[in-house]
Formats: sequence, structure tokens, C-alpha cells
Amino acid sequence: MKRYDFMHLSAYPVLWQQSMSVCIGVFDGLHSGHQAIIKRCVDLAKKQDLQSMVITFDKNPKMLMKTQPYHSKLASDAQIDELLENIGVDHLVVIDFSADFSKLTAEEFLTLVCAFCQVKVMVVGEDFRCGAPASSAGPVQLQEYLARLSPGALVEIPPFVLTTNGEITSSSLVRKKLLEGALEEVQSMLGRPYELDLVAYPSKFIEEGLLYRTASFMQLLPPSGVYDALLLLSDGSVVEVHARLGEDELLIVPDKAMWDWVAVRTKRLSFQAKRSIS
Repeated sequence: MKRYDFMHLSAYPVLWQQSMSVCIGVFDGLHSGHQAIIKRCVDLAKKQDLQSMVITFDKNPKMLMKTQPYHSKLASDAQIDELLENIGVDHLVVIDFSADFSKLTAEEFLTLVCAFCQVKVMVVGEDFRCGAPASSAGPVQLQEYLARLSPGALVEIPPFVLTTNGEITSSSLVRKKLLEGALEEVQSMLGRPYELDLVAYPSKFIEEGLLYRTASFMQLLPPSGVYDALLLLSDGSVVEVHARLGEDELLIVPDKAMWDWVAVRTKRLSFQAKRSIS
């Protein structure tokens, strides 16, 4: 999978001759609803001998524009890249969202997209909107714009993915359930356990285990408590641990012997279940 900056690709359209199946969205948590859209995009690309492209944002536009409360990320860039590669995405285009970018009309935004590749299929969610609020476009208007900008292009709109309780799966709901400590529901919506990417953060070994200060963590954390977890190490091995999460620190304690901390580094911490209140 190749990664591009949206405006750089617009200025240097190296893919302009490539026929593409494109999906667009704020794929900030890559939950099951997001995955349904992206997998449909990839499936259509394979069936029609196209390449697949995901267009997303480096920051949640609603949070940046303060129309939605700010929360930390649900996944790091590295985690998102890995998940998209596993799905089979060919190209990832990331929008560096800003106040200036938010002023683009829907037609201006879609014109840029259709200029840097040959859009044959566009897959979006039922709640898709693009463009400044006064001139935004949803799925119906999207088909009208594409009829002019990329004649013959098709728009596909996969249905919402519902939870076992009949709620629409969304990043907001994932965040809500994570903050409540409802890990089983979070895992069900994500299709995988909730993971922290530990690669970028310093730690120190103390007598009990491995200690992290959480103030610099970019990802959203579950409530304080003790959790059964799996620790993925840089050599690919997995260690059963329990994670003691406090207000400002995370202590990772191996259930058995300590791993070779000199030879390998920690990579991901996968929360399995809450053990008790700390």
C-alpha cells in the first residue's frame, strides 16, 4: 500500500491515468462499519480490474471544527496502515484537514479527487457528507456530481452495520463504550480487541514490571482498573500480562516470566477483559 498527502497528490497527480475504486470517510477507528465500506471498495476494484483507494483525514473534521467534543484517537497511524494493508487497499490518501480545507465546496473537493485518478466507483457510508456545510453533498448529490466529473462512475452505499443491540456502529459509540469500560462491546464493534500502540512511548522497568506515563499517549484509554491483556513484542512473540491502568500511569506486569526486555521492545498492548478495580 502506498500513502499520499491529498494536496501533494493534487499538485503531482501521478495516478491520474489509473482507473480507481475510491472510498471516502473519517475512518478514525476502523470499526466494522468502516471496514464494510473499505472491503466493498476493494472487492469492486478486484472484480473490475481497478486499483483501490481510501481517502481519509489525519484529524477528525468535526472535532477540529468543534462540532463534536474532542477525544483522543482510537488507533495510531501505524495501526490504521496495517489494518488497511490487511484488507488489501492499494492507495491511502490522507487529508491534512484545516480551516482552509473546510471551506472547499463539495464540487471543488470532488473535482480534486477526480483530477488525480480515474474514478470508476465511489463507495461511501449512508451518513456521508463532503464540502463546506452551506454547499455539502450527501450520497444522492454525490452521484449527480460524479455524472459530470467522471461520467459512468458508480456510487455504492453499503448499509449501516448494527450492533447486537440494534445501534448503528460508529466511532462515537466505540469511544462511549470504551470510556465505560465495556470492552466486550468495543471488541464486537471493532472486530478485534482494543489495542494501544506503545512503539513511540518511553518506559522504564521497575521491580513489578514495565511502567509507562500516560500523559503523552495519543490514544483513548479505558477507565482505571486492572485488565487481562496480551503484549505483542517487536520479535512477533506475544506475552500474557495484566495491565494496571491508573490516572496517569500504566504498569504492565507479566503473568509468568519477564520477557527479554534487553533484546526486544514492546509494540502493542491488546486489552482482553477487565479483571478488577484498581
